[in-house]
Amino acid sequence: MKTTRWSLLLAGLASMAGGCQPEEPVQAPSAALESQKSALTAGAWTSNASSRVSHPAGHTATLLSGPGDVLVADGNGSEVYNPYTNAWRSTPSMTTGRYFHTATELPSGKVLALGGRTGDWLTLFSSAELYDTATDTWSPTSPMTTARAHHTSVLLDSGKVLVVGGNMLMNRGGPVGSTTELYDPDTGTSSIPSGQFSPRSRAAATVLYSGKVLVTGGYPWLTNPSGASSEVNIYDPATNSWSFAGLLSQARHGHFALRLYSGHVLIVGGIGGGNTVELYDPYTGLISLGPPLPFNASPFFSATMLYSGEVLVTDAIGQAALYDPSTSSWIPTPNMNTGRTAPSATMLHTGQVLFVGGDSDSPRSVERYTR
Repeated sequence: MKTTRWSLLLAGLASMAGGCQPEEPVQAPSAALESQKSALTAGAWTSNASSRVSHPAGHTATLLSGPGDVLVADGNGSEVYNPYTNAWRSTPSMTTGRYFHTATELPSGKVLALGGRTGDWLTLFSSAELYDTATDTWSPTSPMTTARAHHTSVLLDSGKVLVVGGNMLMNRGGPVGSTTELYDPDTGTSSIPSGQFSPRSRAAATVLYSGKVLVTGGYPWLTNPSGASSEVNIYDPATNSWSFAGLLSQARHGHFALRLYSGHVLIVGGIGGGNTVELYDPYTGLISLGPPLPFNASPFFSATMLYSGEVLVTDAIGQAALYDPSTSSWIPTPNMNTGRTAPSATMLHTGQVLFVGGDSDSPRSVERYTR
């Protein structure tokens, strides 16, 4: 018995001595490091089936609210993407090959394409056409009053389409045609809003809860071809008129202005915008600075509001972040798989965001963001 106790004592001392030795450093597996890194960012990017033709900057992508498919169209061709099968199918091309036009889904479910230009800038279009989802065809419809490209269009509660700015034809007297117009797709006619709106393209137009339209910034190609505009205007559909509504703190064009659930408008990005962020309060008419973007942004952006109310912002080199309105702060996300200048970003019925084309190393590449 004594021998056994003494043996156990010696064994315990040896075990303690061994436990005091310095441990070998444990190397974390690379997979574990990646997991820790991804835990610090929100969401993920996945590559999707490539489009059948290239869609550089200047195409449009329209969510078809019925089936949830996405219609992508430009002068290179037209096709439809099914996000549920991750497959593309070709559709007939537009009757006029156009870039930097606008495409608006109407209450009828048809898609209205307005204006645009040829790829070489030789021709600006006033023409319009409709895509019919039932017949999978494009057909011409009545033109706008004015040829324009790089303009902005928004659907009003009335079903009419407000067409804002754009680069226009010129003569010795200045721009040829109206700076803005209200297009009625039911009659194919336009009315010209009253009030003053400075000629500019690449402005952002946002429909407010009141039904009025906020227009911010733009490219003043006529008066300041090397700069950007800080002008803010309000369109009132009740009077079909424009009014001046102040100035942005940072002039910008090619930016995004998104209405948040609160009714406030987040203004971000664009050429001249840098990493500055602004917020428009429709209840007071005041514009304030928001938290700056968390990265040194390249000038070409996308911004898309998610179902959560957060806003996904990306730039041309693939940097991305989420704006959280509840805290007025930015949340980092992983970088995109492909940097894209002026892609289309479409909020899908699934809650994901689909990115197509743009001027990139692979203009047929497609990816989507999942929060």
